[in-house]
Amino acid sequence: MIYMPHWPKPLGRKPKDFSLERIKSFLNILGNPERKMPPAIHIAGTNGKGSTLSFIRYMLQAAGYKVHTYTSPHLVKFNERIVIAGDYIDDNELYNLLEECRTAIADQPITLFETATVVAFLAFARHKADVTLIEVGMGGRLDATNVIDNPILTIITSIALDHTEYLGSTVETIAGEKAGIMKHNVPCVVAPQEKSIMNTLEHYAINKKSPLYRGGLEWNCKKQNSKMIFQSAIQSIEFPLLSLKGDHQIINAGNAIAACSILSGKYGFDIGEEDITSGLQHTYWPARLELIKGGHLISLLPKDWQLFLDGAHNNDGARVLAAWVKNNFAEGIYMIFGVTRNRNVEEFLEHLKPYTKLLCAVCVKSEPKATNTDLIRERANNIGINATECESIGDAILNHILKAPIQNVKTILICGSLFLARDFAIENRLLA
Repeated sequence: MIYMPHWPKPLGRKPKDFSLERIKSFLNILGNPERKMPPAIHIAGTNGKGSTLSFIRYMLQAAGYKVHTYTSPHLVKFNERIVIAGDYIDDNELYNLLEECRTAIADQPITLFETATVVAFLAFARHKADVTLIEVGMGGRLDATNVIDNPILTIITSIALDHTEYLGSTVETIAGEKAGIMKHNVPCVVAPQEKSIMNTLEHYAINKKSPLYRGGLEWNCKKQNSKMIFQSAIQSIEFPLLSLKGDHQIINAGNAIAACSILSGKYGFDIGEEDITSGLQHTYWPARLELIKGGHLISLLPKDWQLFLDGAHNNDGARVLAAWVKNNFAEGIYMIFGVTRNRNVEEFLEHLKPYTKLLCAVCVKSEPKATNTDLIRERANNIGINATECESIGDAILNHILKAPIQNVKTILICGSLFLARDFAIENRLLA
């Protein structure tokens, strides 16, 4: 089983020379597989990229289409990033493609993400499918995936401040980077945005002559009682609620339905309401308010307790997470929290402070640049959260939460980083 590829080794840092020229040259050496893939849908945004992609994938699959997907990061197994017509890439094929790349590229420098992108494109070019769904890694304009110059559709999900050291210090600047995936005469679905962000995206769309299909304008999606309503100029359709938890997923589902309406109307895909309904009810995307139902750590909990795993790691994600906790667990939660270095711990935790009865700080083992537990505890204490340091997720549950339970609090939330979700997945499974 390949957890990480044997080549290249992660740098533990982001390169300073952001450019598409390096990956373009590598793809050229390998015969430009990015031009031979099935039709591509390219997805950028700060939050909701993976969920939107997953909704589209399950809708298309329900309609009988074969779908390739490229996402990041992975939780346990590197193969999760590259899904070929519905299945993780095979270990042997992954190894052989890596060797093909290593031999072709020789000793030239290449990042792990660039390698994964090249390997994915090679795999997709060699396997038949109807659609390729590609998630941007970071930003858009200079992301390695943006070598795709002929997508059939682009999507920009919710935009907020994140990766400011690379993408810019304002949401408008970041929006400009995300808009870099727009292409001439290619429609772009845009999630509802703050006015200044939407204005920025509209400016770039005009320059690129990219028709926009904007949430809150050309389409709208909302929760109404126990249903979800999708509306556009030509239709208003009622759907059941989603398999993915949290009201924020309503917008991500709206992105997907809007995308499918374009695929049907412009490109002749046969995607019916029943296919969309099936996709909405069967979409699975791990570590997004995921209720964990099995494994070693779950077996330690009392029967009436619940444990949720979420990859929220920025201020906007924390705000959404806090709204979900408020609506579902007014009595409060235990939080197991670990975060990448240079994140604003206080800003994230401030949203969840009213509901966090005990915070267990852990160091994210899957992240070379993780924040130390003493720093997390100190910053949590500074804003009035009761916090303690723990060796691991298992230690937090066994020796802190279960040994000093708080009356009526029976919910554990693990959050702060997708790499922490990876730690949990490994610990929960390998100890089972």
